[in-house]
Amino acid sequence: MTPQQTMHIAHGRNTALHNRLFSLLTLAGLILLLAPAAIRVSAQPPTPGASAGSADGLVRVALIRTGLDGSDRCFSGAFLRLVGFETQINIDPALARITIESDQLFEHPFVILTGEGSFELTEAEVLRLRDYLRRGGMLLASAGCSNAEWNTSMRRTIERIFPEQDLARFGPEHEVFNLLFPVSGLLTRQQTEAVLWGVELDGRLSLVYSPEGLNDSESAGGDCCCCGGNEIRDARFINANLLLYALMG
Repeated sequence: MTPQQTMHIAHGRNTALHNRLFSLLTLAGLILLLAPAAIRVSAQPPTPGASAGSADGLVRVALIRTGLDGSDRCFSGAFLRLVGFETQINIDPALARITIESDQLFEHPFVILTGEGSFELTEAEVLRLRDYLRRGGMLLASAGCSNAEWNTSMRRTIERIFPEQDLARFGPEHEVFNLLFPVSGLLTRQQTEAVLWGVELDGRLSLVYSPEGLNDSESAGGDCCCCGGNEIRDARFINANLLLYALMG
């Protein structure tokens, strides 16, 4: 793939694939609606997403608070509305804000860690994230505006979570690029090729890391702005695919 390649969204998606995906997600949605409002076992946290439907039947996605300067909230939820519209799955259109220590962590099948500047997770937070991922949760780690300090901290954090596994680069050949929106490549604002890295558990992506950033800052609201910085263009489409991948896990 050359830097001239851009993200191509094929609105005429394969009908059979779309119908199969819709059926699977509709079934998943019904299961969530029938699930208990909360699943709590004192000695064992629930499987991520097991209670995501809760009493109101909503699938929820969360941003993890890291105690930074507020940049950990600058991630657009536009992809949530996109998935809800395209699949009719009942998805909360707003990103929740939680901490790693929160009991709510395991209520979300898909969580996002982002920000700018350096950070350091405690050993307890690292162990809890590892447990969340091993139980079927999925983490998207996305650098705000391609921030170098945050990237350094995130790589160190991933090494702590998975000390015996290496990040592996993956691209359009991976199924996650072709779920709801076929994505042929990733291009940044500065017209450079962007790549995604991941860690697999039991043959399935559990962690996805974007050094360039999938934040879609212009749509994040508030005073969020990647002004003069760099991030991946049209990120909401690949983010939508990642969420569907997590829900189909």
